Amino acid sequence: MVLAGKPLSGHTQRYDTILRFVVALPGGYILSALGAVCLAFGLPLSKADNAMAGILLGLLLWPVVFIASFGVANIRRLAVIAGVLTFVLAAFVFRRGWYP
Repeated sequence: MVLAGKPLSGHTQRYDTILRFVVALPGGYILSALGAVCLAFGLPLSKADNAMAGILLGLLLWPVVFIASFGVANIRRLAVIAGVLTFVLAAFVFRRGWYP
């Protein structure tokens, strides 16, 4: 885990690690799933090709978010960026008529 600057206290370090896991596991999964659905809605191919492209994007996006959550120095900034991106993707997907 990257810690730039002065070392964190025990309580702050625990909070930072928990936030990294929350962004990495459920946050990365939600972001990759919504990105896959957005791509499946946005491509002008057949439904099967759109679904396959969405699956492949999800398989690429989740590890990137997971690695980034443990590789960046400021996890709060990444959490905000991932949250805003998730909100934008969810708005696009639900506006297009997708339901879980």
